Amino acid sequence: MLWEGIALAVDEINSEGGVLGRKIKMIKRDDEDSVEKAIVIAQELGENPDVVAVLGHYQSFITIPASVVYQYYGILLLSTVCTHPDLTRQGFPLVFRAVPNDEDYGNILGEFCQEKHYKRLVFYVGQNKYGHDFTSALAAASLRYGLQILDEESYDDFSGVSEFRRVLNHWKEHYSFDAIVLSGKLPQAGIIIREARELGLEKPIIVGVALDRKELLTILGKEVKDVFLPTDFDPHSKKTEVQNFVKAFQKRHGKTPGVLASHGYDTIYTLAYAIEHANSTSPPKMADALRAIENLKVTTGAMHFSQSGDRILEYVCIKMVENGQFKYLHTE
Repeated sequence: MLWEGIALAVDEINSEGGVLGRKIKMIKRDDEDSVEKAIVIAQELGENPDVVAVLGHYQSFITIPASVVYQYYGILLLSTVCTHPDLTRQGFPLVFRAVPNDEDYGNILGEFCQEKHYKRLVFYVGQNKYGHDFTSALAAASLRYGLQILDEESYDDFSGVSEFRRVLNHWKEHYSFDAIVLSGKLPQAGIIIREARELGLEKPIIVGVALDRKELLTILGKEVKDVFLPTDFDPHSKKTEVQNFVKAFQKRHGKTPGVLASHGYDTIYTLAYAIEHANSTSPPKMADALRAIENLKVTTGAMHFSQSGDRILEYVCIKMVENGQFKYLHTE
């Protein structure tokens, strides 16, 4: 969906004449979740004099080292997915994040747990960079919101159902807790949720944005509920920007867009804004335009950036899994 959102925005802009009288041309590359391949791709793009901006990469652990290459070659990087705070802590003037970071999501979920009185938590941490980043952010938020972490367990790519059941049974028998915080990625995280419910653990489960995928619904089925996650895109919002995007996406693809589609779509329009207001495709001038953005409304709210290149948070809502669907708790 990320690519589908990007392609839709490019086609819309080009059909209206492009930007500064020129069409946007896309070059699509796949780093295959490999840092080594990502660096090679970044160098190839850096050597191409026609490339002025890059949208990517998909994984935070790849985006951060690749950003060094783009900064070196003087190419603007607009991250569409990377949530790790370190991306914008490097001090690179050409690196921007068009989505909230892990600290933003951690604060939102900490506040949500406080409101719901989920004060006693157990953490199940995926042994990967995102898993640690997400739970670290929520652990920091727990201190601010008076939440208590009773226990923490971890799993890796080699963990299976028997290990998941051992941990879940241990919590069920020995701890009195209000909710499970689960980090990691699909499919393993989805299997853990399913196993928890099959063991009779009906406590709420809090997960991160990495699970904001329709694949999660397929794994869980229609019986699982009370799984909560944050998102900055609500396809049911009555905002004009959202409804226009949803209608266009449905017409083109025959399905409702998800959060990745919205991120890709919004980032292309943000890039077009930067080119137009800079009156140039010079990356430093576009970067200045991004930091000076005013009144750019996109599907995920207003687009504003800090001087460090972080997206300034405006809107994040909580959605839950129920009856095999995502239900949005705070629809605008």
